[in-house]
Amino acid sequence: MRFIPTTDEQKKEMLREIGVESFDDLLESIPQQVRLNRELNIPEGLTEYDLEQHFYAISKQNSDFAQMKPLLGAGAYRHHVPAAVRTLLSREEFWTSYTPYQPEMSQGTLQSMFEAQTHFSRLSGMEVAIPSMYDGATAAAEAALMAIRITHKERIVLAAAVHPLYKQTIRTYLAPHGIDVTEVPHDAEGLVEQQPIEAMTQKDVAAVVVQSPNFFGGIENLDQIADAVHGTEALLIVAVAEGLSLGLMKGPGESDADLVACDTNSFGVDLNFGGPHNAFLACKRKHMRQLAGRIVGETQDIDGKRVFVMTLRAREQDIRREKATSNICSNHGLNVTAANIYLSLMGTEGLHELAQINTRAAHYLEKALLATGKFERVFQYPFFNEFMLKAKDGADAVTRRLFEVGFVPPLNVGTFLGDPAYQDTLLFTTTELLSRSDLDRAAEVLSR
Repeated sequence: MRFIPTTDEQKKEMLREIGVESFDDLLESIPQQVRLNRELNIPEGLTEYDLEQHFYAISKQNSDFAQMKPLLGAGAYRHHVPAAVRTLLSREEFWTSYTPYQPEMSQGTLQSMFEAQTHFSRLSGMEVAIPSMYDGATAAAEAALMAIRITHKERIVLAAAVHPLYKQTIRTYLAPHGIDVTEVPHDAEGLVEQQPIEAMTQKDVAAVVVQSPNFFGGIENLDQIADAVHGTEALLIVAVAEGLSLGLMKGPGESDADLVACDTNSFGVDLNFGGPHNAFLACKRKHMRQLAGRIVGETQDIDGKRVFVMTLRAREQDIRREKATSNICSNHGLNVTAANIYLSLMGTEGLHELAQINTRAAHYLEKALLATGKFERVFQYPFFNEFMLKAKDGADAVTRRLFEVGFVPPLNVGTFLGDPAYQDTLLFTTTELLSRSDLDRAAEVLSR
């Protein structure tokens, strides 16, 4: 059996142990006026077999997502996951992803985390990187808290083009600390506006959070932004929702970013109905003691052999409790291992080539859609694998036509943001899963 039922005799025994006569006695503290006082309006129970058949019938109403071509991204990108990643992850040594507190029992896990840290540090251009954050949004929020601890200031400035869900998460994390959050607008091309940053980033600002590529797909000029931010003695936090972009663009650390929060779901982890994601948080070496989460170090044992250990653990909640740097405890070990395997397989050249495929496909599709006369640009910006277009026939018509021929439609930005200024605006995403014939097919369908 798949569950163990509780018999009537067992229920009576539990009530006797508790010291009451009936289950109703346990509800005495609940006022009568808030009780339902009737049976729930739900169908009668089904046998296990009938329930399985019922769920199977419901599942047949779903589209076969695996066979559909994705034009949707906006923070969750569908990339090819090599068979080797899944095969290696299926080894039982990787199944238990608990935090490796006992190094003598966890050398494989620690080595994988150490290798992932190395990959992430190289990609981001930062001196220190830790894997195993929950996702890009929470990594960005942890970066904001980290900036507060470093600077002892109590205001965070968010660029308007940061992903809305990242902004919500940052505000949620900062709210209990009484931190003021200010938003700086984007310019006419959907990028960070320089002058407002210089005006708003006063002495009380701990950090400015920008995203590149941003939510609209635009690539920000991080060099200029860093100069403007550091001119007011604030820190620059760069969020990266599409980790693959770092295979083509220079790392934020090369633009003098202080903290980098990057979602790594594009590295060997499928979408899995929306989660779990994974992310890394990177910083300059001088700030590493304020990092949250797990960091792995390399050392030698008494025999001179290379070994791995968790380090800087005085930051952790298992030691410092309420004075801990963060409450993060869960270790996304399996996803970290997936990213490590993926990046090790791809290598520097492979990742660069894949990033090129993605961006070439995006520019090819944008050109093809504009050629139909059915779309117009919203912003004139450089982009990686996402871009926004306004649909002259309406966003709903585009969504319907694409869905009918096997595409996952692009994001309807106006609906997602609830902003009439972006009515009929669509955020298109391309990845290596779209061939040239797929892109031609999408453009042809939307040209009618």
